[in-house]
Amino acid sequence: MLGRIIGLLLGLGLGGLAYVILYPGGLQGQIPTLDLGAFESVRMGVALAAGLLGAALVIAALMRSPARKRARDGLPVIADFKFADEAQDAKEAALPEEPRPFPGLTPLQALEAAPVPEPDPFPAVVADTTPSEPQPEVIETAAVDVEPSAPAADPDPDPPAALPAPLAAVAAATPAAPAEAVSEPEVAAAPAEPVPEPAAPPALDDFDAARSDLRMHARAEAWGPAALALQRVSALATTDRQQMLAAQDAGDFARAQGRTDDAIEAYDLALAYARQAKAPELIADALLNVGDMAYEEHRLDSAVDSYEEALALRRQIAQEVGGQDSRRALSIALERLADAREDRGHRTRALDLYRESEAIASELAQGDAARYGADLVTTRQRREELEARILA
Repeated sequence: MLGRIIGLLLGLGLGGLAYVILYPGGLQGQIPTLDLGAFESVRMGVALAAGLLGAALVIAALMRSPARKRARDGLPVIADFKFADEAQDAKEAALPEEPRPFPGLTPLQALEAAPVPEPDPFPAVVADTTPSEPQPEVIETAAVDVEPSAPAADPDPDPPAALPAPLAAVAAATPAAPAEAVSEPEVAAAPAEPVPEPAAPPALDDFDAARSDLRMHARAEAWGPAALALQRVSALATTDRQQMLAAQDAGDFARAQGRTDDAIEAYDLALAYARQAKAPELIADALLNVGDMAYEEHRLDSAVDSYEEALALRRQIAQEVGGQDSRRALSIALERLADAREDRGHRTRALDLYRESEAIASELAQGDAARYGADLVTTRQRREELEARILA
């Protein structure tokens, strides 16, 4: 923000200088005549250059600069939807992932949405109310087959209309079934066993269950149900710890969708609730998220301050609590601060931080190579790259 204000002031100043050069003695003599000395012959060019430079600075100050991406292994680092209480993958805070666009319709949904043609209904026998031409051949054949020995009856004053030719032919070709053949023998049906009703899903009436529902929808990238679940999580949060986790989930959700301003606001709120809860673990997590957003916006001083405070808390937790998880979290905090220090030009201090992180990763890998071996490989590679840049 300070850089934008300075750029705006410089741009306006250069624009004013261009006006003074072009219009000496303007504003009813209020503007003094500016002597350009050796550049007097190119007064117009100097004024034009100052004006264009000032306009460029003003435009650059008013436009929002894109977030800076940290490149690791040649790929950009993007925000990923995660939760504060989940175990982080191998250096997941810094390792890149391939961007995944928001999903559209799945193949199953597209199949369900496609119109299905309805089958043609079987033609029903409907009396034809319109007079039609008699069909001598069909009617005669039908009369012979259906009623071969029917006695002559009294003439009906209103004879029924003749069936259409196709239906009459079908009726003539199909012999009348006897009444005994139509009725089927009744079979005593065995008593049906009661089918158990499916169990209703458990009601999400507590905070942890609501966050589990949010996690399920987020992993499936069902952003509509995830947004509703996030609202339920925020509504169920009562304690400072729950308020912090709900705000951090909101920040992760906004960051995954590229809404940087909303993510920054949510992470700041999460940090405030973490400080009220007086939980060092929660404060350290919130500080890392705040530092990440500052780093992405080129606010390196703010990022370094947040990372240093988080690192101090991680050192304290590793000494008091101990354990592999706390040691790994300390290694991650060291590397976050090292990245920010390197971008500020403090490569030697960044190298010291990477060496300390590598020592922790080596200790963890010796105890559990399957779980922490990838951490050691990544940290060692970054340390070697930084050493090569320093020696170059």
